[in-house]
Amino acid sequence: MLLEENALGKTENSSGNSLENSSKGEFNIIKNYLSRSFIKKYTSFDDFELFLNSEGFSAITEDEFQSIPEAKLDSLVIKNSKFKTWSEMVSSAGDYFFVTQMKAIKFK
Repeated sequence: MLLEENALGKTENSSGNSLENSSKGEFNIIKNYLSRSFIKKYTSFDDFELFLNSEGFSAITEDEFQSIPEAKLDSLVIKNSKFKTWSEMVSSAGDYFFVTQMKAIKFK
């Protein structure tokens, strides 16, 4: 699914349906980006949940995830990966997700 942000701050998929740029939409996108293969490649953990649990965080629900301060996520990322910030890690995960999806459909 292709996602684009429109001028109203909403995210639209390629079919034109709007998703509010809400925490739930962001949470689901982040969970997709921070796939098992990405986490295994760039951290010493097997998945996103274990990565968060290493510092006592839980993100089973969007509310749990949203309650984690970004500064704490930055600290977790610095301590356990090559990235300097949470935002940098998520951005890189998005790139990784795109590349793996293109490879899956054999796009060159």
